[in-house]
Amino acid sequence: MAEDRSQVVTLASAIPVPGSLPGSGASATISTDKTVATDRSATPGEAPPSPVDRLDPLASLSALAVGEVIGEGGMGVVRTAVQRSLSRTVAIKTTLPDATAHDAERMLQEAWVTGFLEHPGVVPVHDILRGADGPVVVMRRIRGATWERRRVDDEWARTQGARDLLEQNLRVFVRVCEIVEFAHAKGVMHRDLKPANVMLGSFGEVYLLDWGLALALSDEAAERLPRAGVSRDLAGTLAYAAPEMIGAIDAPIGEHTDQYLLGSVLFELATGRPPHDKPTVTQTFESIAASPPKLPVLAPARLAAICARAMEKEPSARYAGVAELRREVLGFLRLRDSEHVVAQAERALEALRAACETGDDRRRIYDLHGECRFAFREALHMWPDNETARNGLATAATLVIERELGRDPRVAVALLDESPDIDPALAARVRAAAADEMKEREGLSRLARMHDQQTGLRARQIFFALLGLCWSASQFADRFGPVTHLRFAVSSLLEIPVLLVAWLVSRDMFRTLFNRRLLLSVALLLVAQSALFFATYLLGVDLTSTRVLQLGLWATVAAALTTLIERRFWPMTLVTVVALAITIRAPELRALAGAFASLTVTANVLWMWRQQRAVS
Repeated sequence: MAEDRSQVVTLASAIPVPGSLPGSGASATISTDKTVATDRSATPGEAPPSPVDRLDPLASLSALAVGEVIGEGGMGVVRTAVQRSLSRTVAIKTTLPDATAHDAERMLQEAWVTGFLEHPGVVPVHDILRGADGPVVVMRRIRGATWERRRVDDEWARTQGARDLLEQNLRVFVRVCEIVEFAHAKGVMHRDLKPANVMLGSFGEVYLLDWGLALALSDEAAERLPRAGVSRDLAGTLAYAAPEMIGAIDAPIGEHTDQYLLGSVLFELATGRPPHDKPTVTQTFESIAASPPKLPVLAPARLAAICARAMEKEPSARYAGVAELRREVLGFLRLRDSEHVVAQAERALEALRAACETGDDRRRIYDLHGECRFAFREALHMWPDNETARNGLATAATLVIERELGRDPRVAVALLDESPDIDPALAARVRAAAADEMKEREGLSRLARMHDQQTGLRARQIFFALLGLCWSASQFADRFGPVTHLRFAVSSLLEIPVLLVAWLVSRDMFRTLFNRRLLLSVALLLVAQSALFFATYLLGVDLTSTRVLQLGLWATVAAALTTLIERRFWPMTLVTVVALAITIRAPELRALAGAFASLTVTANVLWMWRQQRAVS
C-alpha cells in the first residue's frame, strides 16, 4: 500500500498544475505538446511542415461577415458570422491573440477530426480559411446549452417529456455513446468525454464537442492523429480520468479508455459530481488509482453495477465495447419504465383485490383484471426479468380465479390457461372443480336426452294415430260377428305386438325415458283391459257393462298420463270422461261415444305433434 501511494505521489508531482485544485481544477482539460499530430510523409530527420502552412493560400475571410463573440476556450475564440455565398449563419473559431503555433495546430487537428467524422452528433466543419493571425475554422452554428448546465435542470427534463432528470440525462448519455461508437468504428477515440464537452441543441440535438485530444485507433486516422497505443501524454480531465491515462496501470490508452470516461459521466449523472473531483492532485490521483469508485447506497443498484464495470481498473474487466455499455444503460431505462408501469398496475391490483372482497359487479372486476393484466404484461415486455410484474400478473389472475371457482369453474379454467404461473395447488382445485362440473353437466345432459320429447316424435305420432284408429274400429266389432268377453280379452293382448312394430319403425321410440314410459303405459292399459274382460267374464258381468267399464279404464289411464307424463293429453282425458258419462246414461250410444273418444286420442296426438314441430 505504501508503494502504491508513493507511485501516486510521484505521478501527481508530474502534473503541470498546482498541487491544490480549488474549485473545478480537476475538471479542467489538461494537454501537452505531445498531442500534436505529425505528418507521416515527412522526411526522416526533418521537422514536418506546419498544418497552418498547408492551408489554401487563396482562401479568404472576405466570404464571411464576422459578428459577435459567443464563446472562448483554451484553444481559441468562437464568433458568429454570415457566410455571404449561402446567406447562412455559421460559427467561426480562431486562435487567441497570444496563441502559439501548437494551439493553431491543435485547432486544425480538431477541425480535421470533426470533418473526418461525418455524423449528426459531430458538429460539421464547412471550411478552413487562412486568417491574418492564423487559421479560421468555419462550422455549423449551434444554438443551445452545454450538458454541464442542463444536467441539473428539472424544467429541461420536463420539457423533453422525461419523468425525471435522471431519465432525461440517461437519454442524452445513450446518444453520446452512439457518437463515440461511431467514432471508434472510424478509428478515432475522444479522450476528453465529459458533460461540458456535450452541446444540447434547441430541438433535441446532441453534439459531442472538443475533439482536440483525439487519438487514432486505425491507420487511416493515424495519418492526422497520434496513435492511441503509443501515446503516453497526460491529457484529458483528471476528474473523469481512467487509471491508464495517468500511468496508474501498465495498459495503453484505447477504446476502453473512452468507455471508462463514459462510466465517469454516468457516475456524475447518478451522484451529481465527477468520480475523481478531489481538492488536491494527490487525492485525485489516489481516487483514479483506486478505481472503480463506489456509488452511494441510495443510488439504483443496477446503475451502480453498470458504473462499476465501465470504470474497472483493468481494461479487460470493463465492457467489451461502448455498444455493450449503451445497451446496459438502455436496459436500465427499460427497467425504470417497467417499474413505473408496475407501480400503476399495483394500484389497479389493490382495487381488484377490494372489488373481489366486497363482491362488486362482475363487469367491474373483469375491467380491473384486464387493466392489471395489460399493465403487468407491458412491464414484462419492457423488462422480462421484472419479478414484481410477474408476481403481480399471477396475483391478479389468482384473485379472479378464486372468485370464479365457486361460480363457473369453466371460466376459472380459461383464466388458468392464460396464467401459467398460478399456484399448483389452486390449479389442481380448479381442474378438479371443472371435472366435477363436467360430470354434473354430462349427467344433466343425459337426463335431458332421456326426457327429450323431440326424440322419436314422428314414430310416436304415427304409432298413437294407428292405435287410436284401431280402438275406434274396435267399438264397432259387433257388426262383424258375435263378440264375447274372451274375444275382447284376446284382442287386447294381440295389440301388444304393435309396440314391436313401433320399435322396428323407429328405435328412437325406446331411447328416451319419456317414450318408454309412454309405451309402458299403453302396454299396461292393454293388459289391464284384457284382465278386465277376463275378470268380468268370470264374475258373470254382462258384456255391455264391461264395455262401459272399459271406457272408465281409458279415462283413468288418460288422466294418469295427463297428470304424470304430458299435460297436453288433457283433451283426450276430457273427451274420454264425457264419453264415459254418456255411455252410463245412454248405453245404446256406447259405440259412438267410444269411437269418438278413440278418435280424440288420434287428434290430440296430431295436435301435439304440430305444436312440437312449430317449437323445434
